[in-house]
Amino acid sequence: MKPQPLHINLDFIGMSTSLLCAFHCAGLPFLLSLAPLAGLSILHHPVIEYGIISLTLVIAITALRKGYLKYHGKLTAIIMVCIGFTLIISGHLLGNEFYEVFMLSIGGTTIAAAHFINWKLIRKSKTPFPVCMNKND
Repeated sequence: MKPQPLHINLDFIGMSTSLLCAFHCAGLPFLLSLAPLAGLSILHHPVIEYGIISLTLVIAITALRKGYLKYHGKLTAIIMVCIGFTLIISGHLLGNEFYEVFMLSIGGTTIAAAHFINWKLIRKSKTPFPVCMNKND
């Protein structure tokens, strides 16, 4: 039996990073109050925040593009990711901490849900799940 090549499921990574982003945004005000005690003030640095957003965007584009073009052809997940990133960007631009936390948390959760929907659509595609997830692209 030929060993299967290692496959990285980008939707799982996307769901994980998006949920971590949502937890980061929701928990950041609490952590910032404890930050001086634990030396965690780096978590609120703009480079860290925009780095996480950029990583999430790259993963989303890669995973959803592949799912849309090769397997299901449905725009649902792509529209959800656009909404999620719009919420995140709007939250950063508002300047109001309450709305920022709310919008970033909802945006991150929406992006995670889009990855989940993409994963489900790939599983329901005409190409059987184990076959489509093991293709090298």
